[in-house]
Amino acid sequence: MRLLTKIVGRGTSGMLLAAEALLLLAFFRICLVVVPVYWIIRTITRGPTVERTDDETAAMNDAERATEEHSIEIAQRVRWAVEAVARHSPIAFVCFPQTLAGYTMLRRRGVQSTMVYGVARSPASKLTAHTWLMVGDKVVLGGEGSAPFTPVERWG
Repeated sequence: MRLLTKIVGRGTSGMLLAAEALLLLAFFRICLVVVPVYWIIRTITRGPTVERTDDETAAMNDAERATEEHSIEIAQRVRWAVEAVARHSPIAFVCFPQTLAGYTMLRRRGVQSTMVYGVARSPASKLTAHTWLMVGDKVVLGGEGSAPFTPVERWG
């Protein structure tokens, strides 16, 4: 009930964003069971991407910086929707479907992001994995658990 109150408090755009997050989380949770991961990644990352070099980043003008700030604002709204739905859902949505949903939502809004897949050893020496989502050099989804993980793959 608290989630519904929070969503309604954010207006129509909040409701639509949360509905989109719910649909994508459910979709990717099912996809991860029946479709090979590389097909999912290849499908959602299809299309041109623009990567900046360090020199280009240093030479950004004020308009580009404003655009980057706008991208971070969009990413924060997407983060809210994905985390709120995942936290209050009766179905468990772990990091991978959350990252895939967040990436897809940001891509639809023209915000370039990167999915990061990392691995670490647990205290019992078992291999564990985690995914998180970045916009530029800022972690926007799944970052709270990413510190002990070593990135082994990046998509986007």
